[in-house]
Amino acid sequence: MKRELKIGIFISIALLIVAVAVLVVGDLSVLFRKPGYSLYVSFDTAAGLEKRAVVRMAGVKIGYVKDIRLIGSRANVLLNINSGIEVPQGSKATLASLGLLGEKHLELLPGAEPGICQPGDTLEGVPPVSFDQMGTMLLSIGNEFKEMGRIISELIGGEESRDNFRNTLSNLSSFSSDLKEFFGVNKEELQKGLQSSSQAAQKFDKRVEEVSRNIDELIFMLKDVVEENRENIKINLSNIQGLIKEIEQSLKLMNESLEKINKGEGTLGKLISQPGLYARAEGAVGELEKLIYPVSHLRFTGDLRIEYYGKSNLLKNYFTFGIWPTEKKFLLAQVIHDPWLDRFVYSSQFGIRRGGVAPRVGIMESKVGAGVDYYAFRDRLKFSLDIFDFNRRPHPHFRFWTRFAASKHFNLLLGVDNFTLTLTREIYFGLELGF
Repeated sequence: MKRELKIGIFISIALLIVAVAVLVVGDLSVLFRKPGYSLYVSFDTAAGLEKRAVVRMAGVKIGYVKDIRLIGSRANVLLNINSGIEVPQGSKATLASLGLLGEKHLELLPGAEPGICQPGDTLEGVPPVSFDQMGTMLLSIGNEFKEMGRIISELIGGEESRDNFRNTLSNLSSFSSDLKEFFGVNKEELQKGLQSSSQAAQKFDKRVEEVSRNIDELIFMLKDVVEENRENIKINLSNIQGLIKEIEQSLKLMNESLEKINKGEGTLGKLISQPGLYARAEGAVGELEKLIYPVSHLRFTGDLRIEYYGKSNLLKNYFTFGIWPTEKKFLLAQVIHDPWLDRFVYSSQFGIRRGGVAPRVGIMESKVGAGVDYYAFRDRLKFSLDIFDFNRRPHPHFRFWTRFAASKHFNLLLGVDNFTLTLTREIYFGLELGF
């Protein structure tokens, strides 16, 4: 037999052995892999997953699928994890692929629980989203967009809807023109108001600095006083100790009195031991409560208010005292410093609140007047309209202002005074401290 023929037969046999090994084993690399440990994963379906498929964690190969079996109605997948790889407790597994048409593999999602999985543990399988499910979802979203488009078309498709839309645009255009004209006419006044506000803010900062400086000086003075009177403080502490002893003696006397009361001795003892006497005393107390009830349920309010008029560069001060006999009726009394008259004026009003509306009538700034308040947002926002001095020419005095409760005792004010007269119309803002 020729040498060439022998070599050909040998190569043919070797290729046949390799082909048989590939067909039987499927992946020759399995023969050379290091032994690992087994984990199980349970899926509702393992469609597309084959034996010898790669197992990855964080995108890195850590093992392969050793076997896939049907247990009951679920797919049970046996994994072979490379030795030295630790899978955290609580990890989950899902089917994934590299790209849209990539080969299916099994991806492990690391858990956050302490400890690592032991050989033979079962991981929870997370069902993947299939292309059919994605198509159904996209079709549902498309139908919703289609329905939305139909509704919008019905809303703006009619002639009446088009006319309403045109009218809305026309009103917006008219409003913007009026707003532009207003800012053009009142530009100088607004600039003056802003400048005055800036000056007022600077003055306020200076006042705050002065108050802070005075507080620091007061603290230093208190420290000096404490140092100078340290001996007196010690004497006072000793006096307090003596006072405590006297209190202890008083408590002993009180205990003795209570014992006498329990025995029925003395006035209180007789009152407790004789039910008839107690009933008469209780009736007298009830009558007294009826007399005191209206007075005890009076509610008192008060506030200090300061308003700054930017155009006149003047400050107007208020002190308000309110009495609420009931939840709905109230009386208001005010003392006001009028900077234009440089004297004090007064107000006295009576009002009734029904829901968010509270009309009031009486004397306003020493003139007959009336007003109405509207409360909103749980009384945090109040709109007020005041009308007084009806004999003034050419119009009575009108004032509109609003109050915003920034906190329980601190309010911000903004208003327009004399808004019916162009020459004397003025915007003002202010602060209110309630108690």
